[in-house]
Amino acid sequence: MRPALSRLKPNLLRACGSTMFPSRVCAPLRAAPETEDIFESALSNLFTDDTQNSHGTPGQSVVYDSPGFGKIPLRIPSHPDVEEGRKLFAHYLWNAGVIAADAIECASSQDATTHSPVDWDSRYWDVRGKRLLELGAGTALPSLISALSGAANVTITDHPSSPALTMGAIEQNVRENVLERTGSDHTSSKSVVNVFGYTWGTTKMYLPNHYGKLAPEQPETFDRIIIADCLWMPSQHVNLVKTILHYLDSSQENACAFVLAGFHTGRAIVRGFFQIATGEWTQEDQAGDEDEDEDEELRAVQGRLKAASIFEIDANGVCRPWLPIRSGEDKQQAKRWTVCAVLVKR
Repeated sequence: MRPALSRLKPNLLRACGSTMFPSRVCAPLRAAPETEDIFESALSNLFTDDTQNSHGTPGQSVVYDSPGFGKIPLRIPSHPDVEEGRKLFAHYLWNAGVIAADAIECASSQDATTHSPVDWDSRYWDVRGKRLLELGAGTALPSLISALSGAANVTITDHPSSPALTMGAIEQNVRENVLERTGSDHTSSKSVVNVFGYTWGTTKMYLPNHYGKLAPEQPETFDRIIIADCLWMPSQHVNLVKTILHYLDSSQENACAFVLAGFHTGRAIVRGFFQIATGEWTQEDQAGDEDEDEDEELRAVQGRLKAASIFEIDANGVCRPWLPIRSGEDKQQAKRWTVCAVLVKR
């Protein structure tokens, strides 16, 4: 059984002339750009058949052009020197984050000029007055848009040792795009924004600039949890589900987790997460080689969530039903698409 597409415009399955979501992101050129800089900034226009699903250079900046809030500069986290850190951290802005930002902004807006190619279901994507948690935030674009859109409280997290925290990239993005804009013509946001270090699957959060030091005030529950392109490590799928189950406030109507992930690391990896979270689509890749402890952890969380909505969306905003397996799909075709799911507790 696959959940049906929820409230999508009927004319979305169409061809588009430009890649809408990536075109909102640009890397500002240096004052005296070199040939390589100009070439890199024009890649999406030169190679139109190749979908650009990551943006920016580690340690530098990009600008996201929001339909309602204008230019939003984003500091990209630095690249760790330690190899193990490269496995844990994503040092780019990914299309999943851009799509999540679009959904949140458009569903939360009362401005008719803020439009999207998708009719995002406001029961879930409208974040006004809600408490939000973002995991593996990186640039934290969806959290920034949530704060600007009127969320009551936004908690931004990344791994406690991530350069996004230790080098202050996330805090800089919050300061420039939320704190310094509050009360301006762009926004009347009064959101409370917190930044913490957090390890998936645990129940404690840490101060962003003090690796290992607990935050004095621990958040309890949230109405919305944002997970954008955090599924590339299968070993962390159970931990991600643990976090959703622990922090999602099931007493609140329509409390949910937004899970978006591109297929650039493979459809099988993404499918594996939903097999664990929902207990569905398990015919193909049943786990059979885990040790006893891993089996016990898996059984404790598997199938405790369900997809209120799940579909695939490409860089142009074209939507199609989610399929766990697409016969004949190659890597180049797969990387065009991002799965977009709303998960709720059963």
